[in-house]
Amino acid sequence: MSARADGGEALANAVVYGAFAATGVGVVLPGTLLPLLLERWALNDAQGGVLLFLFFVGSTSGALLARSVLPRTVAMGCAAIAVSAAAMAVASPMAAFAAIPVYGVGMGVVMTSISLLVSRRFPASRTAQMARLNMAWSVGALVGPPVLLRGVATLSVPAVLDAAAVFFATVGVVVWAAVPHAEAEVKAVPSTGKQKIALPVLLMLIAVPLATGTESAMGGWLSTYAKRSGDTLGLMAGAVTCFWAGMLLSRMVQSHVRVAEATQKATLRWGPVLMVIAVAVVMASHGGVGALAGALVAGIGVGPMYPLLLALVLRHGEGGNVVFVIAGVGAASLPLLTGVISHAAGSLRTGLAAPLAGAVGLMLVCWLVARRPEAGI
Repeated sequence: MSARADGGEALANAVVYGAFAATGVGVVLPGTLLPLLLERWALNDAQGGVLLFLFFVGSTSGALLARSVLPRTVAMGCAAIAVSAAAMAVASPMAAFAAIPVYGVGMGVVMTSISLLVSRRFPASRTAQMARLNMAWSVGALVGPPVLLRGVATLSVPAVLDAAAVFFATVGVVVWAAVPHAEAEVKAVPSTGKQKIALPVLLMLIAVPLATGTESAMGGWLSTYAKRSGDTLGLMAGAVTCFWAGMLLSRMVQSHVRVAEATQKATLRWGPVLMVIAVAVVMASHGGVGALAGALVAGIGVGPMYPLLLALVLRHGEGGNVVFVIAGVGAASLPLLTGVISHAAGSLRTGLAAPLAGAVGLMLVCWLVARRPEAGI
């Protein structure tokens, strides 16, 4: 009986982590296909920024809906992803602006539900567990771009979107069937009245949207930047893949409990510095090897930042889903700002000043957090 229970627990864990890896594929899909979608729907960079903005706004809204039972919310989220992906496959430009927020809502529901569940199950090793969970996400984000672009080259953009719809519908069914419902309830943390937010926590809450915003802006626009630089389809995939590979590498290192705990302060201080240098290298390059190297280092720098900040904030209680909403605000804003600046200046290279500014802001805030003894780092 015990062996059977252990086997069921192992299966449930594998399914949960697999579902989170699947969201990695789903999150990189809009950015990876963005240059092709802009051509398909005859949109400019500002409108492309709005598409990414609506996607991440949807994701933020989805974070607010993760309040029930994990298998149910994950299945509902996957259903929303499947329906919206299928709709985008046949959508007109105007209909695409309506479908992509629904796609984002589904992603937000799935990712937030799983993050909260893992956080509660492993409170003693939360930093490492958040890194492991996001490492699984990075695996999906790493394999996503080459698979998606190969699918486009072999088939078409609509066929890839239809395949994504079927894939996520399947993920939802598997999670619903494999994860015990009674063990996956999302319970609200009882309120103890008005609470004062400590300065280090406030600084961390400022840092979170800067980390997610820089990550989403780079991940969302790198493929388009590579294409504008004259790179081939393979180098387009390579730039995005290098970015997610860097994230995967740094999160893999941070997934070890002792390493994660021992390097928190160093990660806070030096991760954003790497990001600033790397984004500047990407902006200075004209595609090719320079962009690939910059993308890799940017991924290494940004990779551990959100999991670490999330774990540090969650030490003070889940606080509802506030931290996930704040993360979504940053993830939505910087890609939009990148597109708006690019359209106004007539240069995507200039538009990348938005994630560069985000990285500089993150560097300053994280250095302040690392200097505060009461942060407990």
